[in-house]
Amino acid sequence: MSDRLGRRRIIVPALLVGIVASVVLIVWRDLPGLIAGRILNGVGLGLMASTATTYLHDLHHEARPERTGSVLPGIVATAANLGGLASGPLVAGAAAEWLPTPLITTQAIFTLAMAVCLALVLCTPETVDLELPAAEPPSRFVLRPGGRRTFGAAGALGAFAFATLGLISSLGASVLHGTLHTDSHLVVGLAAFLMFGSAAAAQLVLGRLPQPRVLTVGAVVFPVGLVLCAVALYHPALWLYLVAVSLSGAGSGLLFKGGVERAGSVAEPASRAGVLAVFFVVAYLGISLPSVLFSIALRHFAVQTAMIGFAAVLSCGAVVSVVVALRDRPPGPGALSAQSARPS
Repeated sequence: MSDRLGRRRIIVPALLVGIVASVVLIVWRDLPGLIAGRILNGVGLGLMASTATTYLHDLHHEARPERTGSVLPGIVATAANLGGLASGPLVAGAAAEWLPTPLITTQAIFTLAMAVCLALVLCTPETVDLELPAAEPPSRFVLRPGGRRTFGAAGALGAFAFATLGLISSLGASVLHGTLHTDSHLVVGLAAFLMFGSAAAAQLVLGRLPQPRVLTVGAVVFPVGLVLCAVALYHPALWLYLVAVSLSGAGSGLLFKGGVERAGSVAEPASRAGVLAVFFVVAYLGISLPSVLFSIALRHFAVQTAMIGFAAVLSCGAVVSVVVALRDRPPGPGALSAQSARPS
């Protein structure tokens, strides 16, 4: 949609929706208000994720047109997605641990942060040519010839990476309280911070490696972290659980980065945001559905048994997705950046 309407025309309403969601959560503090606020948060996130990612690449191309091979925009975009997910639980955990009104405080902080982002976006130039002929609107989802299998593998990478992040996030509080006997809200937030933060850190540290190597490392670290999560449930130890979620996060971050780059590399430039939007939809389905299925599985199996089963499924799925992705010739470094020219 932003390929046709413009990046700012999507991001600005998304930020406004996010601000409204925070206000709803502050003033309407019961279950219907929580549901309404979360729905609005989801709408704002859905509007913003792929558009902001594409906007970063556009802005870098505008500012440094000679650096078409730079991997910097991709590193910043993918790290920002997971770095933001990392900071939220830590801020919320610290507020719940030490502040008398943690809900109001955290939502006020996020409202202020989104207001600052809104001001910055309004001061940032548009990168889409809004004077395109109305009879020739850019297509929303167009892949390069032969790109379907590559995009399918990219979507699977995003889904499996986010499935692990969503699963461990949803289980975190219950595992720490029920199995590891930890009552600290800060520790709960710290576990999520380590997982998402490791995902972002892995991308920053290894982001300049060739993409096949990034995917290979992710395919190794990802299942190791999940296995250690299962071990930590059988032999409860807080340190082991924190190490396990950190490794799981690092592996997920590398797979997610590979998925974003693969999806962008097969998109036609004029439909780049649309292709990434579909990728993010698949990824966010991955972050939600496994958590629901795991909750259903807990009605019939012990948490340790269920975790082993899900770890096996997610690990096998991720490894197969990496193998399929590596069969195709990988795009060169910064391929997404190289496609950042404005539609014409």
